[in-house]
Amino acid sequence: MPDAALSDPIVAPVMPRITSRLNQLMAEQGVPGVALAIVHDQAVAFMGGFGYADIVAERAMTADTICAVASISKTFTASAIVQLRDKGKLTLDDPIVRHIPEFKAVHNRFGRVEDVTLRRLLTHRAGLVGESPFGHWYKLEFPEMADVIAMLPRCEVVIEPDSAFKYCNLAFALLGEVVERASHRPYGDYVAENILAPLGMKSTTFDTPVDRVRVATGYMPERYQEVPEIAQDPPTRGYQAAAGMRTCARDLTRWLALQFRTRAGRREGAQVLAGKSLSEMHRVTFVERDWKTGYALTWMAARIGENIYLNHGGSMPGFLSMIAFNKPYRLGVVALSNKQGHTVASTIALEALEMLVPSAAAEFKAIKPVPTPEKFRPLIGRYVALGAFGGILHIEFRRGALVLISPPDQYLPPPFPPIELVETADPAVFIVSRGRPAGEPLKLEFAPDGAVTGFILGENGIPFRKT
Repeated sequence: MPDAALSDPIVAPVMPRITSRLNQLMAEQGVPGVALAIVHDQAVAFMGGFGYADIVAERAMTADTICAVASISKTFTASAIVQLRDKGKLTLDDPIVRHIPEFKAVHNRFGRVEDVTLRRLLTHRAGLVGESPFGHWYKLEFPEMADVIAMLPRCEVVIEPDSAFKYCNLAFALLGEVVERASHRPYGDYVAENILAPLGMKSTTFDTPVDRVRVATGYMPERYQEVPEIAQDPPTRGYQAAAGMRTCARDLTRWLALQFRTRAGRREGAQVLAGKSLSEMHRVTFVERDWKTGYALTWMAARIGENIYLNHGGSMPGFLSMIAFNKPYRLGVVALSNKQGHTVASTIALEALEMLVPSAAAEFKAIKPVPTPEKFRPLIGRYVALGAFGGILHIEFRRGALVLISPPDQYLPPPFPPIELVETADPAVFIVSRGRPAGEPLKLEFAPDGAVTGFILGENGIPFRKT
């Protein structure tokens, strides 16, 4: 049942379809319980639970039920690293041996061990073996960090760094140790003090939940009976930074809302990362050949049609989870489930976003048109570049801003999205905000009677004439 009012004009009309689909998926895959939350910018548009947190006790799943979210922990570890970078404690291109000298014992088949940088570890492109050789995912006995460090001589860089995406839990266990050594605080304490507390994520811990009465029982895959076996619940010890977080859907709505505060300036209070640092973490820097999957600073990107959803999932014995969001429409979904071996969490998160984005797009298009200010009316129109390369640009007034647009009939690829022109103290000069001429001036030219005849674009001085 939902415990957040369904008043959001984008989310409310779509919720019956989302809940119907979720119930269908849970029934088909035998998932006992799912906690679901939807965030629209800074507001929680839906939050509630479906099914059971514990089958035998008939305890309901709610938005406050605590689940193991496993690899979603990595998004917090990455944010801690970026925080420390912003404090000047490290750089993302530091070799990890600068912070963990013991890593020198790792063998790199393809060059120097110094090629294993924090950035490559954060993006799963270091080529490092995926796990330390303890068999912990099979035995469900995780090593202490001292044991992980001691085992580094048996670890290798097994594919060439930057050659491909290679998911690596070991990388994030080690990044947690970097946080600890750079901050001089235990990893869990650093994250609690610098991320969880400022965001008000009071129910989020590593390994040991604050209130065990609220903890969901985790279940293992089971095809042959309706009540599945209860999963083991091992402490993650040295793998906390990779997979140790326990939290609830309510807390993760605060994590989602943060991802949309990219226009904020410095880090302060609940703004645990400066806006530009958040944007940096969201920036996709690698894509697969089919352009359907990409990778940012720990966040992954899924392309469905023309929509891009940043996301990260998590899997631990008894639990599967997904957090996903769309930046242009500021919509995000949290799905936490208490059974391993299914696709409900990832499926409902992405399908819900696919249902919500068209609703948001329709609302976006329905915004009341803004009249063009008189001072901009002489500027708007079609401009043709002079010289050997030619080219056509429009100056238009769209959604309250003066923008430079590549028109549909432009024959010089690639096309680009509208670029806002920023006013200066000189009414004849604007600064281009994005794209190839970003930061450079657009200088208007006038006829003797004051009519706009064209402009000069950029420091290179490309002339355009109004037609």
